[in-house]
Amino acid sequence: MIAVWTCRVLGVLFVVAGVVTFVAGDSADFAHNTVHLVSGLAALGFGFTRWARTFAVVFGGAYLTLGLAGLALGELHIGSLHLMTGDHVFHVVLGSVVLLAGLLSRARQLSR
Repeated sequence: MIAVWTCRVLGVLFVVAGVVTFVAGDSADFAHNTVHLVSGLAALGFGFTRWARTFAVVFGGAYLTLGLAGLALGELHIGSLHLMTGDHVFHVVLGSVVLLAGLLSRARQLSR
């Protein structure tokens, strides 16, 4: 199922990026890095459950919405998160890919 592998790959990439960012000492945007690390852990976890498709649709939709809102509004400050144009483009692309993976995946049947 494409959503399962999308969640697993996304999870690994986000967790690695989060850990590397924290270890490298780049604390320029601690909250933003934390969100990516937590998102990665969630994606990785859901990638091993029957909820991978649902996670991909919700996560992809949320990231796509965030990216489109950012492109429309410009630089965003959401609490301690600081999002710029590059972040918005990344969120649109990532959100679109993950949402599409979720929508193209079949819902898993519960076995009896």
